[in-house]
Amino acid sequence: MSSKAKIRWTLDPRRTALIVVDMQRAFCEPGMPLYVPDTADIVDRIRALAETSRAAGVPVVFLRHIVRGDGSDTGRLLDLYPDINTALARGLPAVEVIDALPTETGDIVVDKLFYSGFHNTDLDTILRRRDVDTIIVCGTVTNVCCETTVRDGAHREYKVVVAADAVAAMPYPDMGFGALTAAQVQAVSLTTMAYEFAEVTDTADLLARLNERAAP
Repeated sequence: MSSKAKIRWTLDPRRTALIVVDMQRAFCEPGMPLYVPDTADIVDRIRALAETSRAAGVPVVFLRHIVRGDGSDTGRLLDLYPDINTALARGLPAVEVIDALPTETGDIVVDKLFYSGFHNTDLDTILRRRDVDTIIVCGTVTNVCCETTVRDGAHREYKVVVAADAVAAMPYPDMGFGALTAAQVQAVSLTTMAYEFAEVTDTADLLARLNERAAP
């Protein structure tokens, strides 16, 4: 069974939102401490999704992973990422969304402390206030903040769509089970989401469906 065969939602622009996950300088720019190399390949597709969404009346939500920087709000995340307070501290240039994806009037920015865009944020309130029941997820990192947001969205009864070619994974070192390439991680994460939590499709398909359903 292919991912597209398992579920395919009807996209109603009046009830859909685009969620752009963590396309921040810390993750997207070479030399940054949390750089994910494959993000370079998804920027143009995310820009196209954002532009088409705005034209169709679909709200665009940018998620940013930001901490206070003094260690007061990082909890267990600090155990997992000891450099988190210097990498993603509020006020640092690294936490800003990359210049290639500028926010525009009407866009929404939601800051989060952990992986999911829904965890202890007002994202759910923002979406329900707009009567949104469908979310399109893109950004980075595929199997971490993107997939966690997808799972949380599904648990909240949203119809979730993942843009497979507009999310980026990263390679992993051997943690006792063998090293993994970014492509391997991407395949497993997309397959899991497609089978368990979401519709997984590509950017071209989403652009066509948003344009088709957009109001004149």
